[in-house]
This record gives sequence, structure tokens and C-alpha cells, in this order.
Amino acid sequence: MGSKMKKMLMFLLLLLGLAGAGAGYYFLYYLPEQEALQADSSSSNDEEQVPTTETGPKTALPPKPLVNDLYVDLARLGVREKPDAQAFVERVLYRGDKVKILERKSGFGRITDYFVYEENGPEVAEWIPLDGLVEQAPLITAEERRKTVTQYIANSDDFKLYETAFVQKTDELLKNETCVPEDFEELGGWVKSLKYQEREVYFVYCGGRKLTNKIYFDIQSKEIFYASH
Repeated sequence: MGSKMKKMLMFLLLLLGLAGAGAGYYFLYYLPEQEALQADSSSSNDEEQVPTTETGPKTALPPKPLVNDLYVDLARLGVREKPDAQAFVERVLYRGDKVKILERKSGFGRITDYFVYEENGPEVAEWIPLDGLVEQAPLITAEERRKTVTQYIANSDDFKLYETAFVQKTDELLKNETCVPEDFEELGGWVKSLKYQEREVYFVYCGGRKLTNKIYFDIQSKEIFYASH
């Protein structure tokens, strides 16, 4: 083997040695170090992405104040002398009537002060079911109002002949609080007057059954007048 061939062989061995050393450094030192750095970076990112959970105490919202000025939402709502659905109905309220609740008990609302009928007797008051009330005044259309008023006077004498006049005058007396629905319901509506037979006159009692409570209605003139003493 010539001198030139020996030099080439030695040069190749040197290159192989350097390559082996480089590969060893890469697999034994460089690659593990890079993997460790990537792992640290990934862990750091994960920690930054973890959502923070607030563990502070929650502030309780204050209870909504009770509304005591309410409106009747049922066509008829019975008024009782105690908060009991089985108690006798003393009178009724009607849809749209406004009430003020003074006390709440067993699903009922007290709408009057306590009073005593007789000495040493029990205190009583007027109660109505709370589930028949709403905070906002119900919207009553003209047609609904007409149907409601018609129910009060449907048994009036000659109702079919003078229905429109009866409904209009009844509604007027209710709105100006001259009468209440019970006044018309007690008689079934307007009653033909025998005293004024020559005229189309009808009457109803409002606020009692005395002569002073008797109200006449002249169909032709549309006028209201009271009984003379």
C-alpha cells in the first residue's frame, strides 16, 4: 500500500470518528435537553391557560319587596271574614277593583282594619285570596266591560227592548260609585215602575232598601231621578 493510500484511509477514519462523536452528542445531550425545554414550555403554557376560579363569598340579592297595592284580576273575588277558603263569602270584588293589602296569612290578604261586631266578641276583618290579585291594573276592553255590566242586569224587565240604554246607565252609575254591582244583582237588574205607568220608567235600589235609596231611570229622556218623599 502506497503512502498516498494510507493518508486517504486515515482521513476517512477521522471523518467517521467525528461523525460518530457528533451523533453521540446529538442523541445523548442535545436532543434530551431540547425535549426538556419543550416540556417546561408546555407546562408553563398550560398553567397560564388554566381558568382562575373565583372563590370569594357570593353576595345574596336582597328579597324583592312585597307590593301591597294590587288589583283584582278575576271576574268575581269573594271577600271573607277570615283567611279560610271555606269561610262564608260576605261580599264580592270585581275585576279591576283596587285593594291595599294590610296583612298576609295562609294565602289570603287582609284589606280592612280589625273590628268587633259586639262587646267581647272576636275581632274580624275582610280577607281575599292573594292568587286572584295582580300588580298591574288589568286591561279591560270596552267589549269586556259591556259583557260584565250585562251580567249584572240581564234579568231586567224589558231587557231585550232597552238593553243598550240599561247597560249605558248602569255603567254610568257604577263608575260614579252611586251603585255597586250587588245593588243590581239583588233585583236582577232594572224593575218596571208601576208608579209611572204612562212612561217607560224603571228603578233599582242602591246602597239600601229605603225609599231614599230608590233610583228611577226614564228610558225616553235618559234621565235619573229619585223617589219623592
